[in-house]
Amino acid sequence: MRKLLLPFSWIFRFIVFFRNKLYDNGYFKRVVLSAKVISVGNISVGGTGKTPFVELIARYLVKKGKFVIVVTKGYKRESDDMQVVEFGYKNEDHKLTAQNFGDESIMLMENFGDIPKRSGLLIAADNKRSGSKLADSKFKPDVIILDDGFQKRNIHRDLDIVILNTQYKGHLIPAGNFREPYSSTHRADIRVLNRKFDDSMDLNLSKLGKIPEYKYENENFINLENKCLQEKKINAIAFCGIGDPGSFKKLLDVANIIIKQFLVFPDHYSYKQEDIEKIINSFNSSGAEYILTTQKDFVRFKYSIDLYTDGKNIIKEFLYNYPVYYSKLQLKFTENQDILFDKLDKLIRD
Repeated sequence: MRKLLLPFSWIFRFIVFFRNKLYDNGYFKRVVLSAKVISVGNISVGGTGKTPFVELIARYLVKKGKFVIVVTKGYKRESDDMQVVEFGYKNEDHKLTAQNFGDESIMLMENFGDIPKRSGLLIAADNKRSGSKLADSKFKPDVIILDDGFQKRNIHRDLDIVILNTQYKGHLIPAGNFREPYSSTHRADIRVLNRKFDDSMDLNLSKLGKIPEYKYENENFINLENKCLQEKKINAIAFCGIGDPGSFKKLLDVANIIIKQFLVFPDHYSYKQEDIEKIINSFNSSGAEYILTTQKDFVRFKYSIDLYTDGKNIIKEFLYNYPVYYSKLQLKFTENQDILFDKLDKLIRD
């Protein structure tokens, strides 16, 4: 069916090519900020693991004593106002939700909860250029990290990082899942390979040269009360609404979890009451012991509990009355991490 959209993909490819040429030749101007700017992006539509990589870089720079601001879009949030939150913010009153801050932004906020305050800020802005200019002029950071910034060429960056996975061939949108052709990755300062949970990826690395590689490890499954799942043999149902649901399925396979049912929803999905009831019914009918999901999905529920002020609070019932656990991932480098960290060290020295 998507083959019918190929003419539109060719038109889009021409627009992308022409736009990049205008930037390359200086016809389109970039805003230059006082802070050092690092962009972390990709060439496909979601699913390459940019956000965990942004977290890793931010933590590294904070440990180096740098004041860091992460600028992200807060994709599919319902409000378009700019939101600013400090690293270390606990969000105990649940004022920030996926609806007003974005699920990936909420996940970053939660993961930054252990970082000392006054170390950095997280800004959700529909327009990354405006968000970056505000961050630079008002808060005077040492470093600004653009989450999903590879296509935001109207901002000068001092270090351009592009995340790759095996899916590097195919058509541009709308017939395919690519925002730019693979050849565009050559303008990046660093290309990084995310192997996720699969060490046997079929990728011709000779074309890439020596590049950093990393994969994910499941640190633990955690529930609303921050308790970890202790059992070794687990049977469960699982659900997710992420860009690459296959990677979550692979995580569960690697963890030797018996999956009774695996429910897939669209990326950044806003779960409705009937969706939650579907998950509950699946759990009740499957004979499973647990319900497993991703952290990105879990935070959508966790910080939406207080949105129901009257009637049946299906989210509260779901999280408090059912054994719902999310996967907490750990990013682990497997090859050439010194290339990345040497670049980061040089950036903050200059």
